[in-house]
Amino acid sequence: MADDELTVLNVVVSSPDKRGGAIRAGLQLGDHLKSYADVDTVKMAGKYDELLAEELGLTGGFETTPSRTLLRNIGRAIVGSAGNYENTVVWTELSTPRPLGEYDVAHFHNAVPLWGLLSAAIRCRLASVPYVMTTHGISKIPDLPESMEMSGAQQFVFNLAFLRPYRWVLGNAEALFALSESDEQRLNEMLPTVPTTVVPNGVRLNLDKPGTDLLNFDLPSNRPLLFFVGKLITSKGIGDLLDAYEQLETECTLIVAGPPETEKYVERLEEFDQENVRYLGYADQDVLEAFYRRADLFVFPTRSDVFPLVTLESLAAGTPVVSTTVGGIPEQITNETGILVPPERPDEIAGAVDELLNDDQRRASMSEAAIERAKTEYSWDGVARKTVNVYERICE
Repeated sequence: MADDELTVLNVVVSSPDKRGGAIRAGLQLGDHLKSYADVDTVKMAGKYDELLAEELGLTGGFETTPSRTLLRNIGRAIVGSAGNYENTVVWTELSTPRPLGEYDVAHFHNAVPLWGLLSAAIRCRLASVPYVMTTHGISKIPDLPESMEMSGAQQFVFNLAFLRPYRWVLGNAEALFALSESDEQRLNEMLPTVPTTVVPNGVRLNLDKPGTDLLNFDLPSNRPLLFFVGKLITSKGIGDLLDAYEQLETECTLIVAGPPETEKYVERLEEFDQENVRYLGYADQDVLEAFYRRADLFVFPTRSDVFPLVTLESLAAGTPVVSTTVGGIPEQITNETGILVPPERPDEIAGAVDELLNDDQRRASMSEAAIERAKTEYSWDGVARKTVNVYERICE
């Protein structure tokens, strides 16, 4: 290690049973930061840790810090929770590979579980280690009471037990990383005194490489393929997607991958003939990557997102995108790589899909542009360099 090389603690906050986009992004960034700094990546322990390391192809690996779940388990046993809100109280003492005070800066990813983030931030403050945080969409958290239609009493508890400590963590950061310009604007309005820099997530190219054989899925060979990845929840636009599919004039097959939150959308998916719509449930990364490569279009009519990884993964596979004009998606998807429509407009989604499925030349041009955009704008190496530039300013 060079004498002037920064020593960085990259901390991925996560619930024990989660492996979503923010977790994956934090681990991948830590791996690429190693080219520019002396980095230890630490993740709150979970049941998918070995699988994540394998799926993401992490060369440097990561350490785990215990996820303390006693309070969560007590709460779950007493009241239960369909939304897993009790995960909020999972915490960690932040075990690190070297003494905490030896790090020049800590970098946090993810806000859930909140007590995990809060306990890590307190440990760093006590050790006089400055910390930064990548928001991964958490600027939307103050909107939760309205979007979840909380009662007055629920809002009071939310503001006291969640929003106040959440703002404390962000307010004491040396810098925040926003994933998009729209996210940066929200953070500046919420925390005008904390410096914020736009550094998007990266993505690795997914082209012409050995992967899962899709022959086992018995896909129709003479029909275009549409692909969707996301939780089966209203905010991801799964209902709008199915409404749009029913309006299509072009015969095609829709593949849907993602975990269900309730049985509502699973039951609707199962109403379709398997040749038309097929639901995979949660799919491993190698299966997802194979479908990204095979799909003619990636269709993602989300109603609420900040900077979704799935649209980046589509670009990285050279798959044109039909999505919506929410959050940072207009910064990801240009007119050369896809078509964006207003949210909650299944008719316009259907129109865009029909338009592209009937124009092979345009799709081919979009595919080339998508690969080039993923390569030049969203390489993990470029993201790591931008991130280290912020560390250096903090540690001057």
